[in-house]
Amino acid sequence: MDHFSYLPEAVILIIVSFLPFRDAVRTSVLSRRWRHFWTATGDVDLHQSYFFVTNGSDSQTMDYMHFMQRWMQNFRAPQMRRFRVVFSGSVISPGSDMQRCVEFFSGNIRRETREVHLDFSDPSWELHGIDHKPQTIIQLPFFRPHATLGSLHLSACRFDFLRCDTFAALKNVYLGWIEVPGYTLNRFVAMCPSLEDLRLKRCWNVSEMMIGAQRLKVLVIDKCMEPESISIDAPLLNTFKYYGLCTYVGMDYHRNMEEAVFDFGVQSEVSDQGDGQMLYNLLLEIFSVRVLTICSYMLQVLPMCEEPLSLESKLKNMRHLILKTQLHMNEYYGISFFLESCPHLELLEIHLGARRIFPDYEPPFKFEEHPFLIRDERHRRNYRCLKRTLKTVKVKGFKGTDDEIVVLRYLLKFGLVLENLFVHLSKEKGANGVDMEATYIENLRRLIQLGTSSPCLQVYTNYNQDD
Repeated sequence: MDHFSYLPEAVILIIVSFLPFRDAVRTSVLSRRWRHFWTATGDVDLHQSYFFVTNGSDSQTMDYMHFMQRWMQNFRAPQMRRFRVVFSGSVISPGSDMQRCVEFFSGNIRRETREVHLDFSDPSWELHGIDHKPQTIIQLPFFRPHATLGSLHLSACRFDFLRCDTFAALKNVYLGWIEVPGYTLNRFVAMCPSLEDLRLKRCWNVSEMMIGAQRLKVLVIDKCMEPESISIDAPLLNTFKYYGLCTYVGMDYHRNMEEAVFDFGVQSEVSDQGDGQMLYNLLLEIFSVRVLTICSYMLQVLPMCEEPLSLESKLKNMRHLILKTQLHMNEYYGISFFLESCPHLELLEIHLGARRIFPDYEPPFKFEEHPFLIRDERHRRNYRCLKRTLKTVKVKGFKGTDDEIVVLRYLLKFGLVLENLFVHLSKEKGANGVDMEATYIENLRRLIQLGTSSPCLQVYTNYNQDD
């Protein structure tokens, strides 16, 4: 017996209103009576993946637009708790159905609205350089930020933040592929007293960032265009991730920070002879971190500072170090810097790949004096973490080149307490598309035969792991 058939329509509407949008829409096929109940849901999710993955055909795009029009015509939810639109792949004109949809939402935003997610970016934009400014295709009308709005995601659309007074409850903010002048960003952050998570991706005209947020815990800046400087006043900051050009980052000592990422992989040249000292000083302010990701640029430039061998106050809390490296000779002293500065390191990850190596690099000492290359083992320097704490090494993208063998052989030879070596083989093919897996495995076997010092070392390989 269908017990739902005996329920009053008002009760059914309440039940359907709490269903996820996709499930609510599916109820329309149950019977003629249920055909329009789904329009009462306050959890609206107009994601294009429900109709096609990416770059759908004209007919698929038209079906998507027709469904959106149907939703606007029949919408009767008393509340709109969540509103999400994800659409890409074509240019949206100012008077288009999508523009009208966004305007319709802005006119129906309620006090109960807790999440707004508007994403009109195109995945193909990722293939362009950091200076690429895509066409911003949606103008978001002004809407009054109600006290309940807790999450705001805007990508490839314009919004006049300065017209607002405050976002009292806003905790999570994502701004991507959008022009955000520095003064606008700084004022917007000041209008969000509850802000805990701020992520910026491929924004431009950011200029000077001065981010002051007393409750901010997560800050991610991903390839924003040419920030001249970044100043951070966030005493509760737990996670900081930066991807982009090398720039000045100023922050006071953060005793709460646990994870940091510094990836200057898009830097094409050593921009300033003072970069090494600037990066050194930055590490002094985050020496409480437990997980740190470092790029090749930092490994090459950091030793150029005045005291390149170790930090004045070591990274005593560091347990997990991730190196994005080619294991080129120019990176050796940078690697040594962190091995020396992390006396309690337990996990070392080496992400191998083609990195930008700077030809005018000048090491602080002769390469022949580096511990990785000294032939007489009596004069080799051994780091404290290798003798006492480093138990796991993970290598991603292993081929077994000469440079790789030099560094990994050192770690195996002097890693006295190593327990696990995880090796993810590179998926790169050889000439004419020849499968190189067997060659990489043989190179790994020869590496192990060179000898290890730890009596309990176990070696694992994972052929299918992404590099």
